[in-house]
Amino acid sequence: MKKEVQHRVSATFEVTDDLLWQAVAGRLPLLPPLTIERSGTIGPLVELAFARISMPSAYRSVTIEPSIFNQVVSALSKGEISGAGIHDRAGVFPLSRYDPSISADNALWNQWTKHAENAAVVVGLPRALVVGLIGAIGELQDNVFEHSGQPASGLLAYGVSSGTFEFVVADAGRGVLASLRENQEYAHLTDSGSALRVAISDGASRYARNTGHGYGVGQLFRALANHSAELRFRSGDHALRLWGDTPSLTGQVELTQKAWLSGLVVSVRCTPGLSRRGQ
Repeated sequence: MKKEVQHRVSATFEVTDDLLWQAVAGRLPLLPPLTIERSGTIGPLVELAFARISMPSAYRSVTIEPSIFNQVVSALSKGEISGAGIHDRAGVFPLSRYDPSISADNALWNQWTKHAENAAVVVGLPRALVVGLIGAIGELQDNVFEHSGQPASGLLAYGVSSGTFEFVVADAGRGVLASLRENQEYAHLTDSGSALRVAISDGASRYARNTGHGYGVGQLFRALANHSAELRFRSGDHALRLWGDTPSLTGQVELTQKAWLSGLVVSVRCTPGLSRRGQ
């Protein structure tokens, strides 16, 4: 009997996107067994975890090796916090474990974010940049509670390597289109692609602009000024990617249609050594 070949691929956004297309079409279970290897990024693995949780039987022949994937799954299924140890370089914080009104939860959150900050500084990122990014993470976390409709489905993840800091804020809620359409100003939006473009502009949210909501992404852009980074916003059936030095909506932007994935996943990978300041 001929032995079935085990295919191995890196955990990239391209691979994650393709697997989801195949899963939605019902073809993924019919393909040969597949092993997902490390790629040095965590964003694709967070998306992969959310996709597999939504369609577990479709991914039954897919083996996923990176340890951060198991940390994401444990965070979502068991509420386990990881990545706050002194030597940790990656971790996940499930928002099911967080209530801003409970001081013990605040202490856990503050400890986790402080460790992520210190880990990024240890691998060579400027502290001022990291502090700005951690502040943006806090704003994006608030957005999950304010806009997703399912904050308990949310999580935050980080990973550091030499000269690189990556973080992900994700939830499996209603997504940006349904959220924005609660605001009469955006009731005309009909697809997730146009909604993503609106959602990452300053002051855009399901609330009126004069309420002070919708500025988390703007804080992220300000923190990344003059720094090289890649950002991906994934909601519904679209993904919006921005990259380059001082990434913004007026810079290098790519909007593409994808298979459906509920909620919103924000992935940010910052490599300040490639910025103008380092040249």
